[in-house]
Amino acid sequence: MQTDRILVAGETLVDLFPAESGDLADIEGFAHRAGGAPANVAAGLARLGDPPAFWTRVGDDPFGDFLADALAAREIPDDLVVRGDAPTALAVVSPTDDGDRSFTFYESETATLAFETDRIPDDALTDYDCVHVGGVALANPAGRAATLDLAERARDADCVVSVDPNSRPALWDDAADAGDALRDLLALADVVCCSADDLAPLGLAELARHDPEAAAADLLAGTPETAFLTRGAAGATVVSDATASDDRVTHSLPAFDVDVADTTGAGDAFCAAALARFEPGLSPDGLRDALAFASAAGGLAATETGGMGALPDADAVRDLAESA
Repeated sequence: MQTDRILVAGETLVDLFPAESGDLADIEGFAHRAGGAPANVAAGLARLGDPPAFWTRVGDDPFGDFLADALAAREIPDDLVVRGDAPTALAVVSPTDDGDRSFTFYESETATLAFETDRIPDDALTDYDCVHVGGVALANPAGRAATLDLAERARDADCVVSVDPNSRPALWDDAADAGDALRDLLALADVVCCSADDLAPLGLAELARHDPEAAAADLLAGTPETAFLTRGAAGATVVSDATASDDRVTHSLPAFDVDVADTTGAGDAFCAAALARFEPGLSPDGLRDALAFASAAGGLAATETGGMGALPDADAVRDLAESA
């Protein structure tokens, strides 16, 4: 898709990275970087083409200034960057023993997820071919209402609705509520871009790890027509009923052989690249090429530290993808 015909909606926050390894209680300092999955997707789309529209919220504090500057540096338009009257949310990023990372969120009473319903008017949606939303905002009542409202109106406007569940259990008091909210959002989706862990609220995480095609098919039993599923070092899969073929199309690719430094933002880079290359009605080969392009973007993002700062450009992604 043309990246400037995509509207991304969701959080921009500050990721705090420990300056050294070890127990967080013993860490003496942190480096702060711009983050938030939708923000990373928006920045990734800008790196791959023209900047998309981005509806987000940042706080009325120095971290909010920092994030607004980070978005502006990537030429993302600021007309939908809302400055709230509360602080900016923070996420502490912690490496895990398996080489992945976990997040501790400081979101309560911040401006970050307090989205306002109808901030994007119906007539503005005609400017976009695709609306992409993230699942973190579902954990906030205002954010959930605004996200579901936007997705529903985007679907009515014939936009492709793309969803990244981005499941974060720590933001929810009740796991059942997380599952219900995600099901409500997926009922409005055309495209799902997710990791195996993102499917935990639906009870599909283990299936996705061991049989990604079956997990994707389960997603497509509902409203979505295309599912991109990442599994880190195990590779990625796409299953789609929205190609030029009369039959369901499935492709799986191994992960690219890269030197992994930090996986933060790798899934967001994958998602941005998938959206940049995906179109309803692609040929089966075109869908495979979209998967390879997305996998290359995710792989390259993992070779650098930090989500937004690690996003690769189109030439680098294309070069790696063509080696698949």
